[in-house]
Amino acid sequence: MKSLLHAIVFALAAMLVVALATERGEAHKPITSKYTYNDDVFPIFKERCARCHVPGGVAPMSLMTYEEAFPWAESIRAELVAAHMPPATADEGVGQVSHARSLTPEEVDVILTWATGGNPRGAIDQKLPEVTLTNEWALGKPDLALQLPAEFTLPADSMEETHEFTLATGAKDARWVRAVDLLPGNPAIVRSAVITLKGSPGQVLARWLPGQDPQPLDGAAFRLPAGAELVAQIRYKKTWSYEGKPMSDRSLVGVYFAASQDAQELTPLLVTSSDIPTAVGRTFTFERALDRDVKAFAISPDRVPDNLTLEVDAVQPDGVRLPMIRFATRPDWGRRYWFSQALSLQRGTKIEVTGTVGDPDLIAAAFGGPVSPEKTAGPSRVTLALDVVAARDKPSAP
Repeated sequence: MKSLLHAIVFALAAMLVVALATERGEAHKPITSKYTYNDDVFPIFKERCARCHVPGGVAPMSLMTYEEAFPWAESIRAELVAAHMPPATADEGVGQVSHARSLTPEEVDVILTWATGGNPRGAIDQKLPEVTLTNEWALGKPDLALQLPAEFTLPADSMEETHEFTLATGAKDARWVRAVDLLPGNPAIVRSAVITLKGSPGQVLARWLPGQDPQPLDGAAFRLPAGAELVAQIRYKKTWSYEGKPMSDRSLVGVYFAASQDAQELTPLLVTSSDIPTAVGRTFTFERALDRDVKAFAISPDRVPDNLTLEVDAVQPDGVRLPMIRFATRPDWGRRYWFSQALSLQRGTKIEVTGTVGDPDLIAAAFGGPVSPEKTAGPSRVTLALDVVAARDKPSAP
């Protein structure tokens, strides 16, 4: 009887071991990726993502070591598939936009294959170079560096806030400006910035985003009047790792003057809709006809909801349609999209915009929601700014 009992216990124990082994085997994701973090993924993260996803950067996590990146593999996959990351990208198949996307299709394929194929590390003893935060002027030392007039502190009990600063340029004479940039004093919390000319809020000198370098103008420039003041509207946002801690910043605004004195002035041409629908999936269109010949250098969302896909075409007087750009609007990522070459547009050309409404709750969740009721509501109209010069204007001094 005892031997039978022992046999039954042994059999049950063996069955339990087999069951546990089976469960464990199924719980672990099999390695199917031909790419490893060390050899294939890390070089992409280092080249494309280290401006934000690095210790001390504005992103919520670093991806610069295998230990840091591995836990986020599924989130990385989901964000790439949903086109939430990298943010502020444009469709490469529509128009000619400089740096439309920060990841090539091949790089996306490598990351997705790794993220879904077991996340292999590569050789255990392989040493990768240490990646540290780089915080420097993208265009080199500016001609004029303006420090914020006072230090700003985001309190311990606040996660995000937008603050405006006024900066005197001290310019005695009018000057042409080819680029304006921002150097964060605390890169961990400076999320975005819009720099305008005081008294002319529509004249946006820069839309700054982490990881997006300014594009210096050639043949066109912003006009900076004598005695001009700049307004820097900076959005501060903590990640979860700084929750409950006060964080301070005193950033610098850099101004780069144009060498030529015969530049043409770049001014905004606004394209505004009537009230747009709010139902998810609905489409809408609006347009503006040009009343003069212009050259268009860039386009940017001036005031838009955070859940739209927008496609912009230039319909010329002869009916020929010129695709300009297609992009998605995203919270805190109001980028200025520069065209690879200035577009010559004739008088009578219609700037036609087609929009599709996305799900605001999904977008908010993907970008760290929930958001405030005010921000969830968003504007009821869309305004895009087309940066142009009058094509037939004769060059003149400012």
